[in-house]
Amino acid sequence: MAENGAQFTTERWPSPGDAGNSITRNGFKVTTRKLPILKAEPIEKMTEALGIAVPEMIFGDNVVTVEHPQSSFGISFNTFDALDRVDKTGNSMLQVAHSKEWQSTREKKHEGITEVVKPFDWSYSTDYKGTLKPGSPQFAPSQTPIPLELLKRPDPILFFDEVMLYEDEMADNGITMLSCKVRVMPERMLLLCRFFMRLDNVVVRVRDTRLYIDFSKREIIREYQAKEEKYETVRQKLSSAGQDAPAQLRDPNKMAELIPIVKKTLEQLVIRILQAAQPQPYQKPSTSSASTATPSSDPKTYPKTPEPSPGSSFSPAQSIARELRKRAGVTTETYVAYGVCETLVKECARQAAYKIPQAQQKNTDIPKTKDGEDLGVGDGSWYQTLGLTPTFTTWAQVTFLHMYMLTCRLRMFPPAYAPTWHQHLLDHFFFMAEDRMVTQHGIVAGSIRSKYLKDLFVQWRGLTAGYDEGLIKGDAVLATAVWRNLFKADSEVDYRGVGQVVSYVRGVLQGLDGIEDEDIARGEVVFGDPGREKDYVLGKSRMMNMLPESKPKAEI
Repeated sequence: MAENGAQFTTERWPSPGDAGNSITRNGFKVTTRKLPILKAEPIEKMTEALGIAVPEMIFGDNVVTVEHPQSSFGISFNTFDALDRVDKTGNSMLQVAHSKEWQSTREKKHEGITEVVKPFDWSYSTDYKGTLKPGSPQFAPSQTPIPLELLKRPDPILFFDEVMLYEDEMADNGITMLSCKVRVMPERMLLLCRFFMRLDNVVVRVRDTRLYIDFSKREIIREYQAKEEKYETVRQKLSSAGQDAPAQLRDPNKMAELIPIVKKTLEQLVIRILQAAQPQPYQKPSTSSASTATPSSDPKTYPKTPEPSPGSSFSPAQSIARELRKRAGVTTETYVAYGVCETLVKECARQAAYKIPQAQQKNTDIPKTKDGEDLGVGDGSWYQTLGLTPTFTTWAQVTFLHMYMLTCRLRMFPPAYAPTWHQHLLDHFFFMAEDRMVTQHGIVAGSIRSKYLKDLFVQWRGLTAGYDEGLIKGDAVLATAVWRNLFKADSEVDYRGVGQVVSYVRGVLQGLDGIEDEDIARGEVVFGDPGREKDYVLGKSRMMNMLPESKPKAEI
């Protein structure tokens, strides 16, 4: 028997062909897959591998997984590993009159397979807590309970699914089943893997494994509860309370509330990630300016983290991070870049942030633009001064513009590091974009979200080429790229707004060029306000005074 929650097999994770439904929140990816009941050949293979007869209804391809790729954390809830936790010795086998009848039905059903009816727990009772991915951080015993009060909040549910793993009617003498439910909210998630068994006139069992994750804290709590009571005791409690005992005994939720806990364990895992708080300083390869413009749009910087004075020392975590970077170089760079790029993308996305108030209201229509886009509410110069419309498209294009300016600066990183930073910058944007599609626009279908994300990637490649050309060929070409991407090539647009954005881009690029690599690598970038460029754009150029005055033409 495999150690509970420790063994992992690759084939029981979703395959690319049947990836199921998924959602990603703050680096945690939750995936569910639901496929039909196994056919005869896969059942025979599973029976041979397990060494016991399988339940009547076996959903061997179904799975629920939770992953955090950055930290290598991963846990799956699958049928095979759950059944592998069933007692195969017969020591816990329920000795009732119908057990022999059940075994005889299995003997006929699996004729030709050896040793399938040897003694084992025919109720398929399992204490399954999930299967950890190899190399995943491990849980440790804890006294920290799942914060039920937070789960009682009326937070919007971004993702919900229920996955059945197996079920058996125990020769018409009850029911035994294992299923998983998962719900994802904006700040947290809860997964419930529940085993429920009712053997008529004998016993009622509920075994729950709950997995709670706080996304912002990266805190994972795993709680296991085993509940059990004699069938007659439960029936009498229900009857004395005036309830319909036969109906209530079929309800797993009611039984979970009614029967007592016989065993409980709590475990906790807090994911630690190497951040760029004290990275080994880069050597800046170039001091050439990316562009020239007024410094009014320079990004702000924060004080650098001081080196420890003689006699002082770094914290243990700091020291480990510094030593790893010296030894592993590019290997650890991805961990540093991942965390910092998340901060940088959030700063880019903040510029044109918007909300859809109706998204949190039931039976309320979201207003639309003339092009059919969901119309939101936004503040700041991008909307109020430049007159852009608060929509998903506008938010994406403004975010892209700031990501592009950061990309120009990241190109100046050492060649071994720059691609890693570019990739993580893009990854975090697409995580954020998909999240916004769900939370603000209610796009729950994964296929539709995938289509939009592909379109965004094509747009990113196009605007990158356009802005690059503008930086090389001059402000007129750059203004054309800004007009085409941000202002949707609107012929009625106020050209002065386009000029403000061009001036803003030049200023930001100059400001980024003045920030040291180590400050960029700590995410210490705050963008300015394009509205401040108005006076520069509207002001008369000094070059105009150098032009000769035109003389009136003589009348003919």
